[in-house]
Amino acid sequence: MRASTKSAFLVNSSDSSVFILIEGKANFLNANTFKHFIDNSLSKKISHYIIDFEHCTGMDSTFLGIIAWLGLQIKQSKNKSHLIVRNLNKRNKELFNNLGLQNFIATEEAILEAPTKNPDQFQALEEAERFEAIDILNAHKNLVKARKENASLFKDLINILEDKVQSD
Repeated sequence: MRASTKSAFLVNSSDSSVFILIEGKANFLNANTFKHFIDNSLSKKISHYIIDFEHCTGMDSTFLGIIAWLGLQIKQSKNKSHLIVRNLNKRNKELFNNLGLQNFIATEEAILEAPTKNPDQFQALEEAERFEAIDILNAHKNLVKARKENASLFKDLINILEDKVQSD
């Protein structure tokens, strides 16, 4: 947490996602700031809300009510939005669960545990057709787009694949 003992909501947002890091206490004293931000973000097409409680030293029912409201708004929305809370300490997790919020708001912990709880629910992907040279070429060009320094790593392979694609 910052050197200051003042509580804060730190936000990192894009056109499609919002990440909120809570520092200090989240309660009726500062919940209006959070609610105002959420109200504004709900008018946009946000697909992911992630609220991180790693530095949250405590929260009250007013703040939890706003989290519940956000979760219910997302659940009732026609948009394909998701709310995930993460890094709840023991006390905050108890508060969250005692109020039943885990019934409609995903926790990172629950998401990570889900596959191990029901491994029988997994299905193997059907084997697809073999990759063609163009597919392999495009995959490596994507690596170069992701990081221009990768061009030197895959230059020879890309040249070979481009020749192969042109000759086919």
